Amino acid sequence: TINWLDYVTTSRAKNKIKNVLNENTKKIAEEGKEILTRKLRHLKITLSESVVNELVNFFKLKTSLDLFYRVGVGAIENQQLKDYATQKSNTFINFFKSKIKRSSGTASEDIHKQVISSNYDMLVFGADQDKLDYKLSTCCNPIPGDEVFGFITINEGIKVHKKDCPNAISLQSNYAYRIILAKWIDSSQQEFKAILHITGMDTIGLTNKITKVISDNMNVNIQSISLSGEAGIFNGQIAVIVQNNTILKKLINNIKKIDGIEKVTREYKN
Repeated sequence: TINWLDYVTTSRAKNKIKNVLNENTKKIAEEGKEILTRKLRHLKITLSESVVNELVNFFKLKTSLDLFYRVGVGAIENQQLKDYATQKSNTFINFFKSKIKRSSGTASEDIHKQVISSNYDMLVFGADQDKLDYKLSTCCNPIPGDEVFGFITINEGIKVHKKDCPNAISLQSNYAYRIILAKWIDSSQQEFKAILHITGMDTIGLTNKITKVISDNMNVNIQSISLSGEAGIFNGQIAVIVQNNTILKKLINNIKKIDGIEKVTREYKN
């Protein structure tokens, strides 16, 4: 062990011991690299220079030798590698979502040629139904209305596959962290009406503040508005047209931030 250096006095002896220790460390590191390669393969990750750098940073180490040595001696556990894989998955998807431009209704012509249904003419992605650029996969040729999923490729952005695509099982089992939810929707029915009830203290300029907040929110249109104040109490009912629930929640939160507003509730009708 390294403690041997405490019991020798000559520099020659110390150098010999250091050489032995260095060789032993390198041997363990080489074994550790092989072990790490196998363990990462089980997590559907290929060991590469970038992955090594990520792992070194993840475990707060200094060099790749430190990483391989720790794996070789069993200091890095399987659960820690799984934690890294989970973080890598989330980072990967967030990176591509930030890089892929939101569609402005001018997707490439070859994609629009394949939109043959008036009922399902738009693809949205993720829980928030984001509009992202994509390409339709040629291996299964999905068409509007098919049940689909998105696969984040390295060089071509999002590729859309049918859920029963011949490659679906392989992609979902080997690259689960690169799968993103996708579905076809009817763009003509995407917007919906919401009625908001607002109460608070009837202060000067409150009405103007509310209408300004709504007008400052993109993709929100006021269909009708009824605001009144009596005995210092403010009451309002506003009907707005919004594209999705995410925008509506943002609007409600912004109205709640106005000084004097006590409550904002949404009316639900059967």
